[in-house]
Amino acid sequence: MPNDRPVILMAALLTVGCFATDARAKECRATRSAYDRIETGMSMARVRTIFGCEGRQVTHMTIGATRRATYSWRGAGRYGANVTLTFRNGHLTRKAQLGL
Repeated sequence: MPNDRPVILMAALLTVGCFATDARAKECRATRSAYDRIETGMSMARVRTIFGCEGRQVTHMTIGATRRATYSWRGAGRYGANVTLTFRNGHLTRKAQLGL
């Protein structure tokens, strides 16, 4: 069964990659202190720096030259804690949190 080796190796690599990605996602939690530092008008890059990770894009819409997108982060706090931020053309227009 020498032909099975590449398949087994690929499956092992994919499994390790999935666990590593899942572990990183669980480590990143928005805190109340980070949320309080976020201000309207900030760029998405600045928000990522403050939270320390990428948010999950929930919605996006482009009309003409205007691009709107909403992102969410899991929160550090009580069960279900989260942060939702809305951006227009890459700059924060609205922020909301629950349970931080």
